[in-house]
Amino acid sequence: MLRTCFVEGSGGVRLAVSDTGPSSGVPSVLFVHGFAQSRHAWDTVLQGGLARSHRLVAVDLRGHGDSDKPEGDEPYVNGVHFAGDLEAVIQRLGLERPVVVSWSYGGVVVGDYLRHRGDAALGGLFFVAASLKTGKPARALFGPGMMSNARGLLSEDTETYEAAARAFIGACSARRVDPSLAEESVRAMLRVPPNVRRALLSRAEDYSVELERCGRPVATLHGELDLVVLPAMSSEGVLSRARAARGTWLPGVGHLPFIEATADFEAALAHFVEAAKAAE
Repeated sequence: MLRTCFVEGSGGVRLAVSDTGPSSGVPSVLFVHGFAQSRHAWDTVLQGGLARSHRLVAVDLRGHGDSDKPEGDEPYVNGVHFAGDLEAVIQRLGLERPVVVSWSYGGVVVGDYLRHRGDAALGGLFFVAASLKTGKPARALFGPGMMSNARGLLSEDTETYEAAARAFIGACSARRVDPSLAEESVRAMLRVPPNVRRALLSRAEDYSVELERCGRPVATLHGELDLVVLPAMSSEGVLSRARAARGTWLPGVGHLPFIEATADFEAALAHFVEAAKAAE
C-alpha cells in the first residue's frame, strides 16, 4: 500500500512523495522521474515485489505532479534547488544511505545533488537511461524521440503541446505498453506548465566531474532500442566517467525499461542494492 506525504523542499516548495515497504530495517531506494512526468511513473515498481524487502520512495519533482509549481525560471535552472529538494526528502523520511534511481532527466537532478551536496548521504547511484549531459554539446546523445518533439514540448499552445506529448510518449517504448499507462503519462505531461518545461530544456549541463569524484557504487541500465536518450549516454556519459561502474543493456527495450521489462529491471536493481550495501 502506497503512503503519501508532503515534504518541504528548497525555498519552501512542497514536494509530493509516495512511500511503500517496511519503514525500517531494510535498504531504501529513492526514485527520481524524468522530464514532465511524475512519481507515478514508478507505480509498477512500487507496487511490485521489491516492496516486500525494500523501502521504496518516489518524489514528484518541483513543477511536476502534485508538487508545487513556482513561477519563473530560477527555481528550475538553478540546480541548488533540486539538490535541496532531494536532501529534504532523504532527511525528512529518514532514509539511510538510499540507492537513488534516476530516469531520463532525473539524471540532471541527481547531478545537481552530487554537485551541491556530494555523495556522503547516498548508498549508490542507479542511472536508468539517465541524462548526465544536456544542452547543445550533448545533442548527439539524444535520439529522434526527443529531438523531433522538442519544439512542441516547449509550446504554450495546449493542442500543440498535447500532440507533442503523445508523440513523445509513443516514442518512449519499443515494446507494447498498456494503453492506460501511456495515457497516464500523457496526463502527467499536461500538468507541467510551460515555464517549467522551457526552463528544464534550456539547461546546458555536464556532470562528468561529479561522476569522476563520486565514491559510491554506480550502475546504468539502458534499453538498446532507446530513441529518446541514446545508449551512448550511458556508455560515454556515465560508464566512461564513474569509477568501476557497471552497465546493463536490455535488448528490444526502449526508454521505459521499468515498464517494458519490469522483471529484468527489478532483478538488476535488487542486485545493485545488495552490492551497494555490501560495499558500505
